[in-house]
Amino acid sequence: MTEISRKTIQLATLCFSLFLLRLGFRAFGYDQLYHNPNEPYGISDLIEGMLTLIYLVSLGLCIMHALRVLLRHWDLGAFGASALLALCAAQWHSYDYLHHLAASLSNP
Repeated sequence: MTEISRKTIQLATLCFSLFLLRLGFRAFGYDQLYHNPNEPYGISDLIEGMLTLIYLVSLGLCIMHALRVLLRHWDLGAFGASALLALCAAQWHSYDYLHHLAASLSNP
């Protein structure tokens, strides 16, 4: 396995893990933390915002890595880079629906 393929797999694993962590927090941890009824945002919103920021940075790293592989090292990892871009696109487009689904799981 080449270094490029290993890095592609590591980035895909990181991005997918953060994606699942965000959904898991929304489904099971968001309502467990205290929220003052007089304030528009609580600690849960701040944690969710930080998780989103970390996820977006990792998503950007995945996209930059995939584009670099596709433009410079086509022969070494084109399939992995294409799969990484497909994973990023699928996560980006499915998150809104899955976020609402996870929010409905947290409210019994």
